[in-house]
Amino acid sequence: MLRAILKDLGVSSVLCLGERVFERVLFPGLHRISGRMATTDPARADDLATLVAEALGLMALVWLFLISLHAISHLSRRPLRPYATTMVATAILLLIFVGSWAEWATLPAKPS
Repeated sequence: MLRAILKDLGVSSVLCLGERVFERVLFPGLHRISGRMATTDPARADDLATLVAEALGLMALVWLFLISLHAISHLSRRPLRPYATTMVATAILLLIFVGSWAEWATLPAKPS
């Protein structure tokens, strides 16, 4: 069980960091909008530390779902399928990415 949790932790961290990087590449400037900015200082919006902080926050959100899957599996004594948690994490990240695209598409002027 510990090995499965560590595997899921590694896969979800890579997926979350990849989603944040992919979002910044495809939608440049979206992270600088006042409602989405992770810092109070606009000069730090492009820092690597801010990107990692956003990815860690996203990973915490994903792990709320994944740890509940592991708990249900443990309590019901039925093992999870090998890629169940990866598919759930991917679905959550896909929904977040689509939400970012929708916000990008409805901006009045594209930020630079």
